[in-house]
Amino acid sequence: MTSSQPNTDTSLRAPDGDTDGTVVFEYDGETVEAAAGESVAAALVAHGRLTLSSAPDGAARGIFCGMGVCHDCRVTIDGRAGQRACLVKVAPGMRIASSPSRPRLDADADLAARPEGPIAEESVDVLVVGAGPAGLAAATAARTAGASAIIVDERPIPGGQFYKQPARSDARVADAQARAGAGRIAAATHAGVEIRSRTIAWGGFREAETLVIGTFGDGCVRYIRPRALIIACGAYEQPGLFPGWTLPGAMTTGALQTLLRGEGRTPPGRILVAGNGPLNLQVAAELVRAGGNVVGIVEAAPAPWTRPLAGLALIAAGPTAAYTGLQHLAKLRLNRIPVFWGSRLTRLDGSDRVETAVVTDGRGRKRTLAVDLVAVNEGFSPANELARLLGVPHRVRRGGFSRLEAERGNDGSTPEADIFVVGEAGGFGGAPVAESQGRLAGLEAARRLGFTAADDPIARRALQRHRRFQAALWRLFAAEDAGLSRADADTIVCRCEQVSLGAVQAALAEPCVGDLAGLKRLTRVGMGRCQGRYCMARLATLLPDATTELDFPAPQMPLKPIPAAALASEKSEWAGHRRAMLPPAPQPRERSALPVTEAEVVVIGAGIAGLSTALFLARGGADVVILDRGQPNGRASGGNAGSLHGQLLSFDFGAKAEAGGSPAARTLALQRDSIALWVELERELAADFDITL
Repeated sequence: MTSSQPNTDTSLRAPDGDTDGTVVFEYDGETVEAAAGESVAAALVAHGRLTLSSAPDGAARGIFCGMGVCHDCRVTIDGRAGQRACLVKVAPGMRIASSPSRPRLDADADLAARPEGPIAEESVDVLVVGAGPAGLAAATAARTAGASAIIVDERPIPGGQFYKQPARSDARVADAQARAGAGRIAAATHAGVEIRSRTIAWGGFREAETLVIGTFGDGCVRYIRPRALIIACGAYEQPGLFPGWTLPGAMTTGALQTLLRGEGRTPPGRILVAGNGPLNLQVAAELVRAGGNVVGIVEAAPAPWTRPLAGLALIAAGPTAAYTGLQHLAKLRLNRIPVFWGSRLTRLDGSDRVETAVVTDGRGRKRTLAVDLVAVNEGFSPANELARLLGVPHRVRRGGFSRLEAERGNDGSTPEADIFVVGEAGGFGGAPVAESQGRLAGLEAARRLGFTAADDPIARRALQRHRRFQAALWRLFAAEDAGLSRADADTIVCRCEQVSLGAVQAALAEPCVGDLAGLKRLTRVGMGRCQGRYCMARLATLLPDATTELDFPAPQMPLKPIPAAALASEKSEWAGHRRAMLPPAPQPRERSALPVTEAEVVVIGAGIAGLSTALFLARGGADVVILDRGQPNGRASGGNAGSLHGQLLSFDFGAKAEAGGSPAARTLALQRDSIALWVELERELAADFDITL
C-alpha cells in the first residue's frame, strides 16, 4: 500500500468536546478562546490567524476548501501531525501548532494504533459513501425497501455541503435549508440507516465478484462488503488559477459558507466574493445578513437583466427558486454592495496574506480593492476517485477546466451492475437533482438485491424538472471560460508542490512529455496531498489530446491520506496485489507515417525495461528505435509505486526468497547496483529523483 505522501491524517478521530460554552486551547504558544463545538479552522480564522501550514518552499498556506480536500489547513494537534483543522472540533487544552511542508518524523504521538489482528470485516446490503442530499435520500429509500444500509461520511456532521448543519448549539438559528437537512437526517436515522461520520472511504477492490470497500474511522481500518455500493461523494470547487490564489485569506466560496452557516462564524475584515454562478450571490447575501463586511461581488456572467429571455425561462422553469435568487440580489442592492458583472478576479497580492484584489471587466479595465479575505467559486469537479478506482467508465467534459463525469443512468446506475453514482459525484447538477437521483438509486439498488421497491414516478418527474431548471440557470449565468488566461509564468498551478505554470510549460516543451501522467512525473504536479484535485483539471486544457479517461492519471489507494499504521495488517508480505478495475485501453489514434523505416534494433514498449534497454544500446553505439502505443513511461512503469528496494526482496521471488538465503543474497547485490545506476542517472540529467542515501 503506497501513497505519494505520508499517511498522517487522524483528524477523523479527534475528540468532539462539548457544544456549549467556550474552549481554551493553545496555538503556536498563544492562548486562543473558541466556541465549543466549532472546528479548529473556524476558531483560528475568527481570531485572524489565517496561516496554518506551508508549501515546500516555505510559502504560507491557510484554510482553502473547508471540506478536507486541499489539506492546506493541516496542523499538529497534541503531537499528531497532519490533522485537518477544518474537520477537527476544538477541545479544552489542545496544543496546536502550524505545520511545516513535510511532517516531522519525530512526532510526539502515534497517528494510529497498529491492528493486533486481521482487519475487521462486515457485510451490508447497501453501502452509501457520502451523507449529503443524494446519499441521505439513497440510503433512506433502500432501507425503507427492506435493505440494510450504512452511510460513511468524512465530515463530523451529516448533511453535506448543501444541508450544512450548525456545529454549535449557540450558533445562529438554522435557516430553512439547514432545517430541511435536519429533517432528511432524522428520516434516515428513523428508517434504520446507520450513519458513520468522520469515516473515510479510502479505497476499494473486488475479491472474485464481491466489492470490498476500505474505510477508516474511530482510529481503525475496516473492510465493508456491500452487495450494492452507492457513491454520493459530492463535488469540490474549482476556484480558478491566477496570481495570488494560494495566499492565506483566499478560499473557496463553500469554505466561507461553512464558516458562516456551519460554524456560526462571520470572518472579520473586508470580504470579496468572486467567480461564476448563483452560489456566490447566495453566500454574499448570507454574509450581509450575518453582519459581514462585503466589499463587492465579482461575477463573470453579464447582469441577468441583459438577458431577459433567459431570465424569463428561468422563472418559468422554477419560480420559487428564481424568486429566492431575486431576494439575494435585492438584499445586496439594499445594502449597497457593488456587483461587478461581466468581470473576473485576475490577481491577489499581499506579503503573507491577501491584502488587495485586482478585478478586470470585459473591456480590460482594472480596479484594485483592499481586502482581507476573498472567496472564489468558478465551478465544480466531481469527487470521482472511488468510482474510477472501481472501474466505472467516465467521459471528459471540457470547459474552463476539464472534468471526468461518470457514465450513468437517471437512477445513477453504471455499467458495473452493483455500483451507482449519484448527485455531484458523477457530474454537477445541483442539490435537488442529486436528491431525486439518490432516491431513484436507492430504490433500484434494493430491487436488484431482491427487495420489493415500487418505482417513484414523482421522483423521476422531479429529476427532470430540476434538470430543466439547472439548464435554464446556467444559460442565465453562462460566461466565457477563463481557463489559464489569467496565469503568468510565475503563477502557482499546483498549490501542494508549489509548481509554477512556467515550469509546466517548460516540461511540455520536452519531446517525451505529451500527457498528464508524464507531466506529473517530471514536475510533481498532482503529487501533493490533494492528489491533483485542483491542478489537473486546469492543466488538462493545455493538452488537446486529453480527451478520454485514460489520458488522466489513474486514482490509487489510499485515495486520501490515512495513517500507515492503521493498514499494518492489510495483507501479509507477498500476499499479492488487489485486482485493478481500470477501464480498458482505447484503440490507438491514427498517426502519420513513422519518420524512420529501419533501424538496427527496435524496442517494443517504452516502459522502464524498454527505455533502459534502449538507453544502454544507444550508449553502446547501436541505432535504436522505440515503439509504444501510448506515451513513453505512460502505462505500468509510470503508474506503479516507483520505489527503490535496498533491503526488500523482489515480489517475484515470493516464498522462494527464503531458500537458504541464496536468492536474497543475489537480489540484494542487484538492488545495490541498481540504486547506484539511478544515482548516476540523477547526476547525468541534473534532476532530482528524491533519492536520499
